[in-house]
Amino acid sequence: MRQLKRINTNTAIVISMVLGVAAGLIGGEAMGQIQFIGDIFFRLVQMGIVPFVMCAIVVAVGGLTARDLSGIGIKGIAWFASSSILASLCGIFAATVFQPGVGLADTELVQNAATTAEATATTWQDTILGFFSSNIISSMSAGAMVPCIVFAIALGLAITFWRTAHGGSCLVFDVVQELEQLLLGIIRGVMTIAPVGIFCYVSAMVGNLGAEVLVPLLKYLLVLGGTVLVFLVVWIVVVCVRCGFNPVRLVAKMWPMSVMALGTISSAVTLPVEMEDAKRKLGLRDDIADLLLPLGMPLNSNGASIHLAVTAITIAQIYGMTFAGFDYLYLAIICTLLSLANAVAPGADIVSLTMIVPQLGLPLSSIGIFAGLTYPVGAIRTILNVDSDVFCALMVAKGEPNGINRELFDS
Repeated sequence: MRQLKRINTNTAIVISMVLGVAAGLIGGEAMGQIQFIGDIFFRLVQMGIVPFVMCAIVVAVGGLTARDLSGIGIKGIAWFASSSILASLCGIFAATVFQPGVGLADTELVQNAATTAEATATTWQDTILGFFSSNIISSMSAGAMVPCIVFAIALGLAITFWRTAHGGSCLVFDVVQELEQLLLGIIRGVMTIAPVGIFCYVSAMVGNLGAEVLVPLLKYLLVLGGTVLVFLVVWIVVVCVRCGFNPVRLVAKMWPMSVMALGTISSAVTLPVEMEDAKRKLGLRDDIADLLLPLGMPLNSNGASIHLAVTAITIAQIYGMTFAGFDYLYLAIICTLLSLANAVAPGADIVSLTMIVPQLGLPLSSIGIFAGLTYPVGAIRTILNVDSDVFCALMVAKGEPNGINRELFDS
């Protein structure tokens, strides 16, 4: 019955997305009147996401030995960093070859581009400094996931040492473990209305977007989507070769989390489904999934890296600016670092652009060109963000004793 319910929920989400696109195209801007229902849905889910992720990290780290943490954690971070850098380079290569920004300079869309966004001046030193919070409550309120995770890891380590010194017992660990389950219950309850919320959000976005905005940027969306698709296929091949998986079975078992990512355009909202399916369907060992998947959400945004790279090159092409030599390497590093500063809610693409555009000497008004593409861009990049977290965890698990339950995967 649980499996049937999950299938029905995923089917309902896909149907709601299709109906939302149709309703947006037919109803136009009038559909914007129901966007508040979609916003309510996302707020209901997001209200527990930050504490849920922190609890999951604390429980995962606090339940590991120092040896386990160093091995699994370091390997996971290495895979995160490598895949994100490669994603940025792939985005730069694709945008340079296919030139999605060429020919857009004289279009009405570009000529009338404007934005109310303010530049976010930041250096790589500022980015790293932002990993550490001076006020964890303030960071939780702002939804800043990286400093929240750093604090959760620190608390988890303290719990590990405490349990070692006190015969494995720790009241705080037990409380956090139970709180995690309670928060997960809230999120699961809210997800029962996901099809309604997603329909309202998608229809409003498509209605406000309109064909007159979408058509000039179709090449940009195709390059972005094509690059993400190719990177995703390469990931699947690499994982299947290393782990000995059947690719069709792997894709089928990851379908629910992929649908959730497409529908909600939020890695944070997808995380509970992602963790459950990784353990119960893919056979990923519980402690590996509990540690790496929450860590991967802010630290391994392959889709965001590709999006930033493709968009930066596209804007440069629109305004006749060129990159050469080490400029591409600098851009790849910047895109990778800024992907760590991703917001956990829909609209993260605009936030990211306010960081990277000024650093490259590009006009801030160019952000207005892409302001209406929140949903399609979010859907494209989120599916890779989510799936690549699982792929990295599987690559780590392959090298660990009983890291993957093959009987569970093959069932």
